Amino acid sequence: MSAAIIPRPIYRRVAYDLRGLSWWRQLVEVARNPPRMELMEDWIVTLPGGLRIIVPRGFITDGASIPRLLWWLISPFGPLLEGAILHDFGYQYGYLLSPYTTLQAYNVRSHELRQEFADIYGRNIPVYVGRPQLFFDRLLKLVTIEANGASLQAWAAFSALRVFGDLAWSRYRAEGPAAYTRNSLYLPGVDSSGRAIERPGGEAAMPEAVWP
Repeated sequence: MSAAIIPRPIYRRVAYDLRGLSWWRQLVEVARNPPRMELMEDWIVTLPGGLRIIVPRGFITDGASIPRLLWWLISPFGPLLEGAILHDFGYQYGYLLSPYTTLQAYNVRSHELRQEFADIYGRNIPVYVGRPQLFFDRLLKLVTIEANGASLQAWAAFSALRVFGDLAWSRYRAEGPAAYTRNSLYLPGVDSSGRAIERPGGEAAMPEAVWP
């Protein structure tokens, strides 16, 4: 099995917009919304086994979901960052993206989604479609250890996700990528079966803009 290749992502901090808010509303806004980072370049990692994963520029993440009281101990953008980016993407959309190649075998659901949203995915294809929450929780642990050897933090985060991650996962599978925040890439999300999420009226949850 080939080794993982996990470069450091290049990102910038997303600024708060507190203009026009009272002092109280400013405090509430900052308290409710943790710091977020936006990828400035496509981030491409190679997982053990050789599959390449791409997280497109523009993806916004709050890093590892660490309680604020513990930030002095484990930073949301510290050793868990690489694993957290893939984990956030997987939770939000229900799959990861990979550069399409005829040398790689993909499952039927991946091909169906790529055909349905060909103008959105472009040269990429969704992979790990329909995988359960546990798969993406394990991925965070694996990538964190592969990236920097932070096994203690990786196991702590994995254990916390097994207890507290179900609410977020279930809501994303029911409501789509904008369940908690704006759909920063305007990609379609999938439900737990790997099918594109439907809007209440039955119309497929198409993005508001096309990612090139």
